[in-house]
Amino acid sequence: MPTEAHPLPASDAWVARIAAGAMHAAARLNGAGLVLAMVNLLLAGYFAPASLVYMILGLVAAVVGAAELWLLVRVELDRRLFDAMAESGDAAEFDALDQALSVFGWLAPGREGRSLAERSRGALRFLKLAGALTFAQLVLALLLLLLK
Repeated sequence: MPTEAHPLPASDAWVARIAAGAMHAAARLNGAGLVLAMVNLLLAGYFAPASLVYMILGLVAAVVGAAELWLLVRVELDRRLFDAMAESGDAAEFDALDQALSVFGWLAPGREGRSLAERSRGALRFLKLAGALTFAQLVLALLLLLLK
């Protein structure tokens, strides 16, 4: 017996689209941060013989770059999920999504059944984190250049 569709309110579809757009922006920020991380590693490697400070800054750049790489993967996954939610238009899909995320161990116990607004607010924190990590890479680049 086919299940009856529970359409998302129009505002929820827009919430999902906005969240997907924010995830796209976060991916762009992470991409820029990864480019800066590579530049920072090259600069640190080039200047490392001059001082231990450059090696330390290079290590920090590598750690921040690794965090950006993880975040980039997470953001891309969330972007696709929010795109699917916006296109689906079926509120019953949230239960199926929660079950699928649980299968992979990607949903902590007690987190199922959240509203689209709650899910979006949680995902939007990735945009802030991407901005902060990219800013950190920019500061590291400036330090590497100014300490020369």
